[in-house]
Amino acid sequence: MLAARALRRLPGCSAGLFFVQEGPADILPLPPGCRISVRALAAKTGYRTRAQEELLAYLQSTPCVHHSAAELKEHFENEGSAIGTATIYRQLERFVDEGRVKKYIIGPGESACYAFENEAQGCSSHFHCKCRQCGRLIHLDCDELREIQAHLLEHHGFEWDAGKTVFYGLCRQCREA
Repeated sequence: MLAARALRRLPGCSAGLFFVQEGPADILPLPPGCRISVRALAAKTGYRTRAQEELLAYLQSTPCVHHSAAELKEHFENEGSAIGTATIYRQLERFVDEGRVKKYIIGPGESACYAFENEAQGCSSHFHCKCRQCGRLIHLDCDELREIQAHLLEHHGFEWDAGKTVFYGLCRQCREA
């Protein structure tokens, strides 16, 4: 049996109702001429799932820390709150589209990293160093690199995007090991 509830009038629908199915279907059976995606409804009404709320809360609690989807899945499993991989990817992409989370693709063939960034921390304004051995991503604020950035802009008309710049090498721990 279809568990549904009327939410509001659907423009252009002769029946004048808008139904949401509580189940796995994406497209709902509505009166003739009326069809709507559950995902579209969720986006329009601001509907939030438990997984979405938990994921966003965790990202906000770790600002400017880059997480892969696999790391997030492992974190939630360890916390006893299993969130599926597909759900994590879907929610991360939604947060990126909404401008709540930044997506970084560090190199070809590597998994994307996601980070919650607020303006106060200016995460996209610093440089990144990626360790070739352990994969660690280091945030780097360096006045000398800022001088090079300013020089490139002033003398060569080239605007260097610090937030998308990645230096590859070995981190201190890997060099000392």
